Amino acid sequence: MIKSSNIFLCSCETSQKVDAKAIGEALGLEATPKLYSHLCRTQIGELKTATPDDGAPVICCTQETPVLMEFWQELTEASGAEATSPVFVNIRETAGWSQQGDKAAPKMAALIAEAQVKVAGAGTVSFNSSGNTLVIGRDETALAAAKRLVGHLNVSLLLDGKTDITPPSLANLPVYCGKVVTATGHLGNYTVTVDGLGILEPSSRDSGTFKDVSGAGELQADIIIDLRGDVPLFRAAEKRDGYLRVDIGDKSAVERTLFDALNMVGEFEKPRYIEYNSATCAHSRSNIVACTRCIDICPTGALISADEKIVVDAHVCAGCGSCAGTCPTGAITYQYSGADGLHDRARALLETYAKAGGENPVLLIKDQDFGDDVISIISRSGPGLPANVLPFTVNEVTQVGLETLLAFGAFGVSAIMIVANPRKADETDGLDFQIELANTIFEGLGYGTQRIRLLIEQDPSVIEEILSSTASLSQMPGKPFIVNGPKRSSLSAALRTLHTYAPAPVDRVALPKGAPLGSVTIDVEGCTLCLSCVGSCPTGALKSNPEAPQLRFSTGACVQCGLCQKTCPEKVITLTPEIDFTQGVRDSVILKEEAPFECITCGKPFATASSIKLMTEKLKGHAMFSAEGAMDRLKMCEICRVADIVNAGSDPWDTGQRRGPKTTDDYLKERNDED
Repeated sequence: MIKSSNIFLCSCETSQKVDAKAIGEALGLEATPKLYSHLCRTQIGELKTATPDDGAPVICCTQETPVLMEFWQELTEASGAEATSPVFVNIRETAGWSQQGDKAAPKMAALIAEAQVKVAGAGTVSFNSSGNTLVIGRDETALAAAKRLVGHLNVSLLLDGKTDITPPSLANLPVYCGKVVTATGHLGNYTVTVDGLGILEPSSRDSGTFKDVSGAGELQADIIIDLRGDVPLFRAAEKRDGYLRVDIGDKSAVERTLFDALNMVGEFEKPRYIEYNSATCAHSRSNIVACTRCIDICPTGALISADEKIVVDAHVCAGCGSCAGTCPTGAITYQYSGADGLHDRARALLETYAKAGGENPVLLIKDQDFGDDVISIISRSGPGLPANVLPFTVNEVTQVGLETLLAFGAFGVSAIMIVANPRKADETDGLDFQIELANTIFEGLGYGTQRIRLLIEQDPSVIEEILSSTASLSQMPGKPFIVNGPKRSSLSAALRTLHTYAPAPVDRVALPKGAPLGSVTIDVEGCTLCLSCVGSCPTGALKSNPEAPQLRFSTGACVQCGLCQKTCPEKVITLTPEIDFTQGVRDSVILKEEAPFECITCGKPFATASSIKLMTEKLKGHAMFSAEGAMDRLKMCEICRVADIVNAGSDPWDTGQRRGPKTTDDYLKERNDED
């Protein structure tokens, strides 16, 4: 635990009430931390009292982060100590600047405790741009824009479909024409496919004359500036690094775009947001496609199917996390502030809040951009956040999955409110469904309705009214617990806890179609125990018994991907989306079993009675089994079957005299006979 000397509380010139004693007690500090009033200016020298050996200092101010960070770096450099970055916590807009600020001590302590939770970071993916820029347009505006960049970038101009421009008197950039067909790639590596690619002739006088570029139909670029005013070349174009699309009617926007292009030269890095594990993926088996949730939900097209696996283009991925949130098996995991980190932070937040005497916590999940802006406006121009509303920052709200929502509910909250940016409303379909599933489970167990809400509102005052209305909600029974490990184990732990504390526990909760939880039933009469479903199941929910003909099912492992249903040759499998609380995580039930079929010659068990019955029915009357006793060979083991064929002296491939080839004369004779 960090020492009190390393916690810097500030009342911000007494604009907020900070109860240092209550905060210190909630954090379990040996002494009450000192309270400052002007830490970022006249009292900034007090940072010298921090002792780096006792952990990174926690500075409860975010507005003046640049000033405080610069001073701290000077301190560490002067002392020769190993540099440790301070932890900055916002307790002013989130807690102190509120009409209920005098009740905000539990929230302040909780925010400080959460900020100290260390979360594993993510890897990075690199971009390398040399500044090769392709301007795509249709008129003089595109030519003028391209000319503006000459001298700063290596520029080419592509006139999409039209050539009615006055040729430039100075050939300081190549000018092409042609119809754009497709574009692929990312910053530093774009390829534009052009139909009828031609290049401007030097002899062009009053209008452009173009010569076909033989053997070429592609243009390469590091940066694309799209001035066509047409449909974007990419899905979620605003998320594609290095692709700049602007309305040519907005002159100031065009200028900003040209300026942005100048800053896209060099080496860049961004987080590798997601990781993919094909071993647990339910996408495809044996050329049978089942689960496509991640591909369907990805706004940028960064995920594609190839060789029965999901291929992730980390350069295109924009980090929304929808794929990880909807993935039923956990094959796709969000690395940038992943689920384990979210659970640890929320646990610390809610545990400290309760220890400090806080009641009826409402978890406010928001991103760092739009969400912070909303909170800032509410605190500066409105009544501020209620004392029981605990802000919880994630990279993107769409990264939150079902296991996280259920775990937060099981921690014991009154409600979960998720604030989403209205400009990204079209990306929330996956999150909407996760919320629907979680609310269905809460309601089915008696926790009440609409415990989770997605707020897509442009007006902060509307959000503030909704948050204020949560004061009447009762707290759900539960308490924080450790939730770590793979997605399915986290989900199972949350479900067990919810069922334990449920006001109205039931054995089963029905779920909507598409839910990643459910059971499998089979038509026992039609099943032959071929076990094709076992081989196709990606999670091991369906298993065989090596000791006896048996098909077993574990409901805790089933993700309702449908591979078993599509693979089953007899089409006797039915999926039912539901939660069955009567089975444990590792428990399994027998769907079908039967006694093994014994060889009629030696008595060796070698198959199932249902499979032998099916074969004899389908092969009855077949030429290969028309001889006397041939059908009995289907009831023999592999050794006795061969011995019977040898002893009988018959050729199983002998189907009688073959018919000769049919000639033209034969066809003519048949026709004459018919006439």
